[in-house]
Amino acid sequence: MSSTATASAPAPTTARGGPRLRGLAWLVWRQHRAAFRTGIVLTVLCAAWFAYRRWAMLDFLRGAGWPEVPYADYMDGFVPYMSRLMESATTLGVFVPALVGVFVGAPLFAHDLEHGTGKLVLSQTVGRGRWVATKLGMPLLLAAVCTALLSAVYGWWLAPVAEADSTLYWETGAAAGPVPVALTLFTLTAGAAIGMVLRRTLLSMVVSFGFATAVQYAWSSFWTDLGDPVSVTSRAGVDAFPDIPAAANQLEQWYLTGSGERIGWGSCAEATEKATDACLAEKDVVGWAVDYLPASELTPVLWTGSAILFALTAAVAAFVVLWGRKRLF
Repeated sequence: MSSTATASAPAPTTARGGPRLRGLAWLVWRQHRAAFRTGIVLTVLCAAWFAYRRWAMLDFLRGAGWPEVPYADYMDGFVPYMSRLMESATTLGVFVPALVGVFVGAPLFAHDLEHGTGKLVLSQTVGRGRWVATKLGMPLLLAAVCTALLSAVYGWWLAPVAEADSTLYWETGAAAGPVPVALTLFTLTAGAAIGMVLRRTLLSMVVSFGFATAVQYAWSSFWTDLGDPVSVTSRAGVDAFPDIPAAANQLEQWYLTGSGERIGWGSCAEATEKATDACLAEKDVVGWAVDYLPASELTPVLWTGSAILFALTAAVAAFVVLWGRKRLF
């Protein structure tokens, strides 16, 4: 009798191995799975491309005699490759944060508020605060992991030639640090806040694009102001420009007069060399004054800027949670 009952009982379902999302986390993943999966796939493909380009770069450098041969000896052949490095840095540092803010952040709440699906979720005994925190937290976590991976792989690609050229060191070095992560999280959170307030998906995406563009412009214009510049002068005439370290970021240069005054280097841009010399003599120009950031300033500048962006992200996230708990519907 007992054996018959045992035989007729349904077999237990074998649990699948590994962690599985449940409840609200599963719902958020399910709702935004297309964007999440696209982001993961693109991250893997970009990381693989960076790894391939590093292999190609090292192949070229070894063929030119690197590291025994000085950079100046193979610079001409490396310039085209360096331009591709700069293009990759632009893509990572500019387009990734903007795309995430527009296509992930802006529709995050705007779509639910516009179509009423948020009310349906909240009717299932889910608190507003928990829903908002999960909706915002999962994309932030995924964006942080994906962007950090891309930034790390890009830095690994760049490492062998990081200090070969000052422009390469500073412009692309910024794309290999914490800044892409901070910019991505900030634009994503800001996009979510914009969508929550405007409640219209398309309008929120347009406004988020404008906001992301403004943030990128502000960062690119003022990030070097976070450093502690060094000044150097020379009084050996305009033909003797001051020596600055190879990986330094030159900020500004002026003509230096005999009295120590700095004047714009374009103030004697005359039509002829004779007129230029006369202008320099009239203004008593004796040399140059240059302000630059040494290579050692790159890391403090990047982390200071990232700390500011992380703080702004936290402030906007707090606004999203408070607005969602009190004024969502």
